[in-house]
Amino acid sequence: MSETSAQGWAVITGASSGLGAIFAERFAERNMPLVLAGRDEARLEQVRRRAHGRAPGLEVEVVTGDLGTREGVDDLITAIGNRDVGVLVNNAGFGTHGRVAETDAQRDHELVAVNIDALVRLTHALMPGMLARKRGGILNVASAIAFQPAPYQATYGASKAFVLSFSQALGAEVKGSGVTVTALCPGPTRTGFVDALGADVSNVAVYKLMSDPDPVVEAGLRAFDRGQAVVVPGLRTRVLATISKSLPASISTAVSARMLRPAKAVAS
Repeated sequence: MSETSAQGWAVITGASSGLGAIFAERFAERNMPLVLAGRDEARLEQVRRRAHGRAPGLEVEVVTGDLGTREGVDDLITAIGNRDVGVLVNNAGFGTHGRVAETDAQRDHELVAVNIDALVRLTHALMPGMLARKRGGILNVASAIAFQPAPYQATYGASKAFVLSFSQALGAEVKGSGVTVTALCPGPTRTGFVDALGADVSNVAVYKLMSDPDPVVEAGLRAFDRGQAVVVPGLRTRVLATISKSLPASISTAVSARMLRPAKAVAS
């Protein structure tokens, strides 16, 4: 898929900050009208202004709501209406950290609702139109954590494994249709994700070295433009992902546990 083949609107979830905000700026630079979805209206308005700075006069609609609720997803689908959507970026998501038995159950439930259910529902809502028009694509933000079980981030890791598997399967289903699906699998990135974990992860090994977000977005866009199924930005992250996939599950899980273990759990 070339930059010019994905016409129509770009719908971006989790657009108020992090990767979503950068994706909004990049698609604005391509003169694609935007639907920006997120929970923070003030931040969404800031992203709208930055998009207008890159493409004066561009149509940008802001939809505020919680994609962890059925009403939030319904409101976004209603706001999109019958627009010609050329790109859907499923970026909204968050994580938790700690032992499952000690993690807030409601928070994990909301995680599954945002990371999985909203993504699937938006795909059902927008994919048929793309197929009818024989063009467009979906860019799902997964994670490098998807390549192995993730003790101490079990629910988050499993949700991103779902996103990766779903994206690959969906991409195979629509192959040759003019529509593509790309899974972006970054490693730890400076986006505010870590701050939102609700736990002190300053001594967690995997979060001691984080990447800048702009190269992650650029890698995702290059892969999307080429119709690439999966992209893992960064040499270090690609190597680790490749090793994880090649190891027996018991070993990769043990390694992951050491990388993700909370400091207080080291001696347990």
